[in-house]
Amino acid sequence: MPHQKILLLGATGNLGGYILTSLLSASPSFTITVLVRSTSNTTSLPSSIKRLTLPDDPTPSNLASLLKGQDVVICTLPGSNIALQKHLADAALEVGVKLFIPADFGSCDSTSPKVLEALDLYRAKAEVRDYLIEVAARPEAREKDFGWTSLVCGHFFDHGLHGSLLGFDVKGRKARLFDEGRKKWSACTRKRIGEAVVKVLQKDGEGSEGTDGVRGRVLFVQSFCVSQRDVLAVVEKVVGEEEMWQLEEVESAELMKGLIEDVKLTGDADKREELVCVMGLVDGDWRHREGFAMDLLKLEDENFEEVVRDTLEK
Repeated sequence: MPHQKILLLGATGNLGGYILTSLLSASPSFTITVLVRSTSNTTSLPSSIKRLTLPDDPTPSNLASLLKGQDVVICTLPGSNIALQKHLADAALEVGVKLFIPADFGSCDSTSPKVLEALDLYRAKAEVRDYLIEVAARPEAREKDFGWTSLVCGHFFDHGLHGSLLGFDVKGRKARLFDEGRKKWSACTRKRIGEAVVKVLQKDGEGSEGTDGVRGRVLFVQSFCVSQRDVLAVVEKVVGEEEMWQLEEVESAELMKGLIEDVKLTGDADKREELVCVMGLVDGDWRHREGFAMDLLKLEDENFEEVVRDTLEK
């Protein structure tokens, strides 16, 4: 049966607003409710959207009343929020939610042993996914048709190009190129992630199973798969080549080794972010991953140059 009622957490965040926009423009339409903290600024949300307030001390029992009647729960909260997502999963099962999409998304592959060893954030994402697998295996889950789907999207390209996530300082005309900048990596615009979420809901609503379905699977999507050199060439074309770029070439293996040690010893947030940046650029080609879902979800790559141009014009 097609999904109709969608509960979205994190609608005012870096990703949630884009998913909300895609849900609102989908056809056939969804009935959308957002679950927000009492401290959230919701002025950016359309007035037509129903808002519910997340309890200060969420538990499966007090969340169940908020989730009742929903077909799908989508989490775009920080992936490190393990306890809340587990409570939401238990509440979702109790009240008959059909599909749960956890806060997986970007930037790295949370199923990769290399990533899991290096980054606690992705161990948190894996812990939530393992819990969903356990919940979905319960007898009552089969009776109530409960399932889950994770989406892995790579670096958020439109967000990352404005910061340091992709190794570029466009305003300063500087770039850090890892392993000569020639390795390919998959990335998504946040608009594409919203489109992929809608495709997952529509596909699951069709009732497809196994490799023809989305349930119980980690699905990989992209806007395109490019290298840092590809990005540099198009950025230079868009912004002009009047100024010379400062290029720093970095060997990724040695850098990651040092960053992993620093993060384990100090927990430094900046070092952790740098490690996420590098790992997403040197181990982020989804095209040959099991679960690469572009065909399954009937998605095509976006026009790379148009995305770069649109991103830099914002």
